[in-house]
Amino acid sequence: MAEMIHTPLEHEARGRSAGDQREFERRQVAAHYEHDPEIFSLVLDQRLAYSTGIYLNPEDSLETAQARKYEHIRNLLQIKPGEKVFDAGCGWGSVLLYLAEHTGAEFQGVTLSGKQREAALSRARGRAWQDRVRIDVRHVEEVVLEPESVDVMLFVGSIVHMHNRETIHKWAARALRPGGRLFISDCFFPAEQRGPRDSAATKYILGDTLGYCRLLTLSDELALIEGAGLDVRSVEDFTSSYVRTVEHWIDNIRRHRERIEALAPGFAHVLQSYMTVGKLSFARRSALEYMILATKSSRKEDPGSWTLPGRDG
Repeated sequence: MAEMIHTPLEHEARGRSAGDQREFERRQVAAHYEHDPEIFSLVLDQRLAYSTGIYLNPEDSLETAQARKYEHIRNLLQIKPGEKVFDAGCGWGSVLLYLAEHTGAEFQGVTLSGKQREAALSRARGRAWQDRVRIDVRHVEEVVLEPESVDVMLFVGSIVHMHNRETIHKWAARALRPGGRLFISDCFFPAEQRGPRDSAATKYILGDTLGYCRLLTLSDELALIEGAGLDVRSVEDFTSSYVRTVEHWIDNIRRHRERIEALAPGFAHVLQSYMTVGKLSFARRSALEYMILATKSSRKEDPGSWTLPGRDG
């Protein structure tokens, strides 16, 4: 499949070898997340989700919206006791730790940030389920998983940092057991270009601030998922919820600016600037937020038998 290129950052990445790009991502992406975790605790919800919540009412708080998101993911994935879940880019462990607490599955996560790993494991320490959680500092392309050894694969706000997307999807498909689930929650470009993708603002957000981001169109991403042999089961648009989520984050930055500045001079401005530009992009739908569920077909199961929670089969 031909590589889809949408921004100058992707053109630059295309000129690197796979190994060089991996090292570039390891270095550049990690930098944003290596700031003091207290900063992010002042901006995000109590579980430190750096991804969209789900808003049903304008008055919903950030905590309410994120709690609804965690539960939505749990219901969608139908994780059973003893299943193995891999979280590719688990961050501070927001989704991983929630699912560990509310299911009997075993969890493995990776992050590029040592500070994220430390914060996540600290929150798991002393809990009854801590022995079911493992988190490593590692690039996902370096992770070796046995074929058909994983029941659920998660990419929550993380796949956008990975350039070699076709490789990632094929790796995930090999690792999933028949009946396994792939879940992605992330940002995408609309197929119709609704604004410049080579602007200084785009480079500031996708490169300067977040290290490296590659936004595909939804159709690009789905084509790669299907090309890896997986079946797309559902796609949900949470763009308006992401706008509201970012608005709450910006409010929290304003509220705690003095403390954030004390911890990392200038970082409050960076956070507020990139989030403000990003919020406008999603409000104008020149960038979009989707949740995708795909499964690996099983010969023992009718591929059409998968029923989404709350829907007729």
